[in-house]
Amino acid sequence: MIRSVAALTFLALYVPLASVLGLPLAHVLRSPAVLYKLGRFGIGIALLLSGTRVVVEGREHLGDTRNTVVMPNHASHLDAPVLFEALGVDFKAVAKKELFKIPFLGHVLRFAGFIDVDRSDRAQARQAVDRAARSLREGSCFLIFPEGTRTRTGELGPFKKGAFVAALEAGSRIVPAAIEGVRELMPPGGLRIRPGTVRIRLLDPMPVESYSYDDRERLAAEVRARIAGALAGNA
Repeated sequence: MIRSVAALTFLALYVPLASVLGLPLAHVLRSPAVLYKLGRFGIGIALLLSGTRVVVEGREHLGDTRNTVVMPNHASHLDAPVLFEALGVDFKAVAKKELFKIPFLGHVLRFAGFIDVDRSDRAQARQAVDRAARSLREGSCFLIFPEGTRTRTGELGPFKKGAFVAALEAGSRIVPAAIEGVRELMPPGGLRIRPGTVRIRLLDPMPVESYSYDDRERLAAEVRARIAGALAGNA
């Protein structure tokens, strides 16, 4: 518990300070690179304080991350920060609109090119997919959880199609990922982070050139099967 309090207290102090220092510099440089560096540093310290160790396998599958969508399973609030810090990639993401209302953090996310989505508004959600596809075509790398939300049971949930539509429209490369250990370290319904090890397995990339828009459900099913296999120890 002491480790969790230390990590969360550090972040509560660090995020406003890093934002106040980093945002003006990012505007001057006209680049979010400094924000990513500050973010990765802060998350690294928080993970160290919480006793979280991360092991990454298959890093070579990332390759050239331009126009790439990394798609992991989603079991904990710990997933995104662990992936962001451990993989060292300046991801963008399609994130729920509530995150953009958090003081300081919301400004950072917008400047970095993150895209807000209101899942209750189908028209706005479609616009978010279009914006993500456009950003991918411009060379961005996105981290998207195809389940859309955290699983409450620990089982791999159904995949939503929006991420696959964006990847198909942009002609992206998909890198499936299996992340294990996060739910045990930070279960749903609480903020406590238990010390332990997280394992990230990056799987073989999947180019989407051979799929059409009408194949989006088949593509989603194939990505899901790969992640499920890796979680079951079959990949």
